[in-house]
Amino acid sequence: MTANAHPENHPQRDTAEGESLRLKQEQAIEASFHSTYSAVINLFKVKHKKYQKTFDLAFLEGKITLQAVAVFSILALLACVFITTLWLLINVAIVVAIMQLYSSLWLGLLTAAGTNILMLGIFFYLMRKVKRQVGFTRTKRVVKGDI
Repeated sequence: MTANAHPENHPQRDTAEGESLRLKQEQAIEASFHSTYSAVINLFKVKHKKYQKTFDLAFLEGKITLQAVAVFSILALLACVFITTLWLLINVAIVVAIMQLYSSLWLGLLTAAGTNILMLGIFFYLMRKVKRQVGFTRTKRVVKGDI
């Protein structure tokens, strides 16, 4: 009797429950949208930080490379000075030794010149041999997989 006593309350109750259910669904959808949106924003922030750190790393690597090139250049210059000084001392020693043995300046100079020409020939032979092993054509072949 109570259910039939107030039949007009029943549609209002169904409408209120439906409205409540609809509001819960909308809130769930909105919450889902907000969580998705915040997840996408966080993803972009993480990606931005990653690319910024990668850029910073590349910058620092370039800086280290430039410093390495500077140090290498200074060391190469010092090595050239040392080798040139040593070469000159060897030439002077050859000339003085030949002068002591044969008392001839010209024979000492010719012997030193011959030694220099022989050493330069060996040097260029080795340079050509190294160029074949280290040149860009070999690098291209290695990249292609021929070697």
